[in-house]
Amino acid sequence: MKVLPILTVLCITLALCHGACLVAPPQLTIKDGKIVDPDGCVDPFDGSKHPFQSEWNTENCHICYCDSKGEVQCCSRYGSIAVAEGCKAVVDPETCTYKFYKADDPSTPCPGF
Repeated sequence: MKVLPILTVLCITLALCHGACLVAPPQLTIKDGKIVDPDGCVDPFDGSKHPFQSEWNTENCHICYCDSKGEVQCCSRYGSIAVAEGCKAVVDPETCTYKFYKADDPSTPCPGF
């Protein structure tokens, strides 16, 4: 029974570490009453199609991977929340990285960032 609390903590830690990821199951279609195997993956954000075993970046800063069965895994490209004292973190949509600006003057970048 001592293993249960350890497993619980481990599962919570994994969930927090991978909290910025999602998994989308294959999109199955039915034709003539039969399930048709997918011929690729569908991006869960914009609906675009991608070949099996491919990887792509989305417009909203996610990197997605299509496995051999049509399942899509997408994770945030900019990682976890960033904090800098006296600064505000803003995600740059071009680079999918954090940019830091002074909290009292959002037009001024924080020194050292």
